Amino acid sequence: MKKIRVDFQIKSLDTDNSFVINGEYSNNRIKFIDNEKNINYIIFHEDNIQYYKKGNIDMKFKFDMQHTTKGEYTSSGYEFVFEIKTNRIVRKDGHLYIQYDLYQDKELVNETEIILEYTCLKEELL
Repeated sequence: MKKIRVDFQIKSLDTDNSFVINGEYSNNRIKFIDNEKNINYIIFHEDNIQYYKKGNIDMKFKFDMQHTTKGEYTSSGYEFVFEIKTNRIVRKDGHLYIQYDLYQDKELVNETEIILEYTCLKEELL
């Protein structure tokens, strides 16, 4: 497991949130706690990326350039199910960019970008 510095930004039609926090990278998985105390997991697979949130908000999103996928989002007892159309994924060393659209009943409800930068922390910085 590597300790990392995570610079996270999510922009959508109704949200523009960013923060910098320490996290962990292990076995193609990034884990960090956001500014609302939710545990976030980003898991890299060969052909898709999964993004999970657990806490006040529970979320399961899968990003796949080849297929429309299902996403689930639960907050304050309300559950929402989306179809996710992934428009773009860019993954380079220390950088992840995902641009996707959310649909409910075939109607576009949100357009979103996730920008994540991560770097390894030196032991003396921990």
